[in-house]
Amino acid sequence: MLSDETVPLIPGAIPVLGHLGRLGADPVGFLEALRAHGPVVRILLGRRTAYVVNSPVLVRQMLVSGRSEYDKGGPWMSAAVQMLGEGLATCGNGRHRTRRPLLQPAFHHGRMPGYVESMAACASEQADGWAAGQTIDVQEEMTRLATASLTRSLFRDPVSHRIVRQFQRDLPLLLDGLAPRVLVPAAARLPLPVNRRFDAAMARTAAAIAEMSRHRRAGHRGEEGYDDLLTLLLAAAPSAAGTRTDREVQDDVLTFMAGGIETVSAVISWALHSLATHPVHYRRVQDELDRVLGGAAPSYQDLARLPELQRLLTEVLRLWPPSWLLSRTTLTETELGGHRLPRGADLVYSPSALHRDPEVFPDPDRFDPDRWRAERVGRAQRDAYIPFGAGARKCIGDAFGLAEATVALAVVLQRWRIRAVPGARVRPRIRLTQSPVGVRLLLQERPVPNGPAGVGTGSVEPGVRGGRL
Repeated sequence: MLSDETVPLIPGAIPVLGHLGRLGADPVGFLEALRAHGPVVRILLGRRTAYVVNSPVLVRQMLVSGRSEYDKGGPWMSAAVQMLGEGLATCGNGRHRTRRPLLQPAFHHGRMPGYVESMAACASEQADGWAAGQTIDVQEEMTRLATASLTRSLFRDPVSHRIVRQFQRDLPLLLDGLAPRVLVPAAARLPLPVNRRFDAAMARTAAAIAEMSRHRRAGHRGEEGYDDLLTLLLAAAPSAAGTRTDREVQDDVLTFMAGGIETVSAVISWALHSLATHPVHYRRVQDELDRVLGGAAPSYQDLARLPELQRLLTEVLRLWPPSWLLSRTTLTETELGGHRLPRGADLVYSPSALHRDPEVFPDPDRFDPDRWRAERVGRAQRDAYIPFGAGARKCIGDAFGLAEATVALAVVLQRWRIRAVPGARVRPRIRLTQSPVGVRLLLQERPVPNGPAGVGTGSVEPGVRGGRL
């Protein structure tokens, strides 16, 4: 068996920093470039060694068949724990095995029709509040929408609504504070303004979630009960005292709020940007919506009847997966790709880089929803496509998030004709997640089609071609 020293060390490391400078300057570009050096390579994060896995086959081996050999951990997961604690997305495999089944009922397909109805109502309220001729900041508007959908679907009482909105306001401070901690963990100990803002936001968030939990527990003793995610979080995996600790509840609430706001709003924003800059695909999606929905709000059953929109979202998630970088740690000495890795080794992999592998996705930087037509998709594409992870740790809310994005787009596109603002500079913002910055759209009135047979009349202004920004 080969030793880990056979894993290629990427050149260009500098003393003390290692490869942190290159990673910080162009995170996704740097990780994509590593593909040329082999399926498994070494980089230096300061003095810490990390193994970057560039092969879709090996990543799937880690995520699906290697659960006894790999666990959540490594530098990026350590940073996520600072914000999210040990919630469902960040806890170890042992805790995950017991906690996920207890929370799964909140995302059962039987609940989806009701969720979709709430999502459509939220999207309609938001879209009806806009005005013809208005230019909207898409990420800001979609963050508001994702927050409303989350609270109405999963955290239903009024106190929870207020607290989730507070979290929405603090989320940018939390993400900004995590950015330096990801690359340089020691930065958390420095008396920097960004750290003070992060600590204050975390304190507000912890206090707010504790208030939400106390209110809900009191409600179960006499007020109206709520059959929602918070009810399950309070009941799941009780301690010896009979209830979950405040910290356990806080960790899970943080996980679902972060996933339900930041990631969903990013996906919808990227999708609207892609439509506004690719008129052919915009027209096809618009015509499909007019034909299938005819101006009506979508139901859960309608979602499967929108393949053009589904392919568009799949391509958006290929090019801009919100979780752009993830990490694992080895539980034992193990073999990966012909290399022997020691116990406790840090491994990182990038869904963004895997999704742009030209061997798997020809012309990978081109925005092409048609690449997801059934006749063009094979095993290689399905295995490499991991915006929600894979295996037992795949995102519990993947169907919920995709439904929310589909509903939001269906409602907005039927209500408004969107046009890209000339000269807008759109770019990814790389933090713990990947979200767009600078997406601004001009809204124009759009006539509602006459019944399901109506034909859309939307038009867009051509914009930048291709997926790379």
